[in-house]
Amino acid sequence: MIYRIMLFGGLLVLLGAAYLVYLNPTETSVALTQGLKVDGTMPFFLLVAVAVGGFGSGVFFSLLALRRQVGDFFRQLRDKKKKSAQEALLEGVEAGFQGETKKAVASLNRVLKLDRKNMEAVLALARLLIRERQPGQALKTLDAALEHTPEDPRLHWYRIQALQGLDDPLRMTNQLLLMKARYPRNRALMTMLVEQFSSRGYWREALEVWQEISKGEVKGSPEKLKAVSGVANSAYELARRQWLAGNREAATASLKIVFEHDKEHLAAYLLKAQMEVKKSEALSVLKNGFRKKPNAVFLLEEERLQLEDDPENSAAKMLKSYRKVLSRNPEYRPARWLYARFCLEHQKFDEAEVAAKRLRESGFTGPLLEILEGELACHKEHRLEAAVDHFKKALGCAERLEPVFGCEVCGRLSPDWKYRCPHCSSYNSYDISERVCSFV
Repeated sequence: MIYRIMLFGGLLVLLGAAYLVYLNPTETSVALTQGLKVDGTMPFFLLVAVAVGGFGSGVFFSLLALRRQVGDFFRQLRDKKKKSAQEALLEGVEAGFQGETKKAVASLNRVLKLDRKNMEAVLALARLLIRERQPGQALKTLDAALEHTPEDPRLHWYRIQALQGLDDPLRMTNQLLLMKARYPRNRALMTMLVEQFSSRGYWREALEVWQEISKGEVKGSPEKLKAVSGVANSAYELARRQWLAGNREAATASLKIVFEHDKEHLAAYLLKAQMEVKKSEALSVLKNGFRKKPNAVFLLEEERLQLEDDPENSAAKMLKSYRKVLSRNPEYRPARWLYARFCLEHQKFDEAEVAAKRLRESGFTGPLLEILEGELACHKEHRLEAAVDHFKKALGCAERLEPVFGCEVCGRLSPDWKYRCPHCSSYNSYDISERVCSFV
């Protein structure tokens, strides 16, 4: 309708111009009329206007119809491609569900040839390739899609998964940093980034990310507690590495961060005790750590340090220390068991017997107690039958009884105390197991 209005408006303008020429007594109008042998100029200009208008309208509407036909042709061609791409996409997805990987990949690649911007096909192909452990091909597909859709977060997310499969720490870290810059409040990305730093031993970077996460969490929430624990553990790992590198001042500063966020970090107290030059100061650190969070490793380490510091009086000092510990922590059974064992080793049979009796009354059961009572029966009263009943393997053996440490989170056992469980990665979760013991 607009085009028709424009056309008839043009005709009216042409007629008006013709009439103005008619009114103009110039030689141009006379020459035209005389040359064409027309008696009057008004019919001539009307004829010219109609002829020009008709010819122009014919050309205009012909071009308009041609344009419409060409547009319809390309539109039909594009719709046909999209329909073919959709059919191929459905075939690929169905083949993927049926486990026909090659067919699914071929169908999805055909979709991308027909419609390279088909995001459903790109994502389906990337998922399939990652699932089939072809992260390199998935990465190529995602990078090609990112060229024309660089802001789609789904592509970046699958790119992270593909880089995980490739085990490319540098590009993985760069990708996570890119996503973190775009989505600074996304805790999943922050957690993945801190795990990436931790797995590669970048403890300073991990510490900074954990601190950033901690600032955004609500005080007292589980997320806040996890972030605080992450700060303390990363700071401890950093302090441990700095201490091994000989940088005592930096290690001390990092341990300060640990204690600010976790005053019960067992490994940090042990490291701090190790860093002390004087044995007395190291013993003070161990006792302070035990007061914050009782654990048998503090007592075992205190035994070792007392023996190194004063071999002649170490037994008396440790007996005094054990009694003080038990007076403050009567319910902590591993300390009572260690006390009974220490008394047994130093011929304090009466005290060991009392400690074993209290252990039995407290509900402490298992091989550790049976071995302890068997040793008492054997060495104190020479009641061999009772000793055999309690602990047959101890009769006549010269091996020394040793406790076994267990993880409170996953239950894994270890002959030595570990600050971090190698199986579940939990910090400060090891203590003496009441179920298992060993001989050396």
